[in-house]
Amino acid sequence: MLKPPLMVSADIGTSSLKAAFIDSGGSVAAFAREVYPVQAKSVLTVHWENALRAALATMSAQYTAKTGLNAVDCLEAVCISANGPTLVPYTTDGESLRPLLWCDDRIAGAVEGAAFSRASAEPTSLFLPHAAWLVQNEPALYEKTKYFISAQEWLSFMLGAEPVTVLPNDLYEAYYWNKSQCAFFGVDRERFPPFVEMGCIIGRVSEAAAQRFHLKPHIPIVAGGPDFIAALIGTGTVEPGIVCDRAGTSEGINLCVSFLEIRETPAFYGLRMLPHIHEGLWNLGCIIPRSGSLFDQYRMDSGWQRGYSELLQNIIAEKGAGYAVLVTMASQVKNALDTFKKNEFPIIEMRVSGGQAKSRLWNQLKADLTGCVLIIPEIADGELAGNACLAAAALGRARNMDEAIAQLFRIKERYEPGTMLNHD
Repeated sequence: MLKPPLMVSADIGTSSLKAAFIDSGGSVAAFAREVYPVQAKSVLTVHWENALRAALATMSAQYTAKTGLNAVDCLEAVCISANGPTLVPYTTDGESLRPLLWCDDRIAGAVEGAAFSRASAEPTSLFLPHAAWLVQNEPALYEKTKYFISAQEWLSFMLGAEPVTVLPNDLYEAYYWNKSQCAFFGVDRERFPPFVEMGCIIGRVSEAAAQRFHLKPHIPIVAGGPDFIAALIGTGTVEPGIVCDRAGTSEGINLCVSFLEIRETPAFYGLRMLPHIHEGLWNLGCIIPRSGSLFDQYRMDSGWQRGYSELLQNIIAEKGAGYAVLVTMASQVKNALDTFKKNEFPIIEMRVSGGQAKSRLWNQLKADLTGCVLIIPEIADGELAGNACLAAAALGRARNMDEAIAQLFRIKERYEPGTMLNHD
């Protein structure tokens, strides 16, 4: 029997790690999600390592049970994305210190008397306030730090990659770090790995890592990016007018726009603007900090122990407190859509990515309550699909990222508003 090639895709989340084996046709051959055994602000690098190792073991067993093949023999590449801005201080002794997580309170301002080099401009780095905290509060640990490494690059480094920082494109340098911003925050520029392009090969899985993580040795490690960039790739949100709804614990509505659409507008009400993947394109985003977490809290408070689908059926049938939570979640999304509309960017359909995309009942109810068409991709976790696209291009299975998206992105379902208003 021929051994179909598989790409290993993983995403480091705030409370869990997701991973998948994805084949060259864009199908998920195996999937695993490993929840960290601690609260989000207490996550350590060892939790990421253990989660990846457990996920790979689970997926290998799934794949072998389904096909009779040894999954390890089929693996062709690894690509990892992660949330952020998070930094791991890696010491000259080879020790990984406690991560400076995007969600904790360890951030600091500029050094006293520092001046930013650009007239009347504020520093835009999302990462340096975290590194500056170590400088100002743990100077001994800072002196031991050889590199500050982002979460996905750190886990790739543990597998055998070079220490690098992956940029989605050159415009993102200002949102990471540069010499003048490092001086402003009092952090040595030399303590950050060199920048590389997203999607390039940054190393190969070492023999030791292959044994430890149940991987195939010497396969390429592909430079993944931030999770929201990976989700844009995985949902094909790479052309003006396409919208991605990253719907998980938190939620973000992301609209791809061209420079021509925004050049006359100095600011946007309630929206965040960041560079997109392609030159000349930008991402307009609206963040909903608590979305899926509201539902998870209700589930825990109610003591529900069975599956989400059964819980949703009960909630929709009873229309009680749980239904009010769902209405609140949908209202938050509708408010975000209204914000786009106020900025003259009306949205009529969105491609959904994340855990929420996996519930057919919720997808339909959300479409009904927001009045927006929801498109569900074949691979619901856009970050994992995006990593697979990057890996496919790096392996030469596609000429570039856009061709990889065309090969791997497929629409699974479409939910029109008003088709299940009775929710029977």
